[in-house]
Amino acid sequence: MESLLISSSMNLHVVTYRETTLLFDEMHSAAANKQRVAVVVAHELAHQWFGNFVTMEWWTHMWLNEGFATWVSYLAADQFFPEWNVWTQFLEESTIGFKLDALAGSHPIEVTKFFVTLQCYDHICALWEFTDS
Repeated sequence: MESLLISSSMNLHVVTYRETTLLFDEMHSAAANKQRVAVVVAHELAHQWFGNFVTMEWWTHMWLNEGFATWVSYLAADQFFPEWNVWTQFLEESTIGFKLDALAGSHPIEVTKFFVTLQCYDHICALWEFTDS
């Protein structure tokens, strides 16, 4: 969908993507773009389970859906493309978030407003990866 406001959206049995999120040109796109396509597709497919079939009790628990979907998306990308070392990349990106969390002005992980969950997804996924390793 060319005019989709967000990069992708999942609904029960239907996943929609913005064209720029999904399309990849082997000749002109960077390898990182291909990686991003794989992770986004896996993330949205993971939502078919985490979010559609298994749903949180209330909005304050939405971080569980997003955290699990993010974790599973990297698991899938790693299974299909182990040469990409997606976990190394993910952990490098997550370290930035952990450093920000260590600041005195950071907020607690308890979520009281929906938009705050956007800041938690990668942190939760990283914690699951640390415990899984």
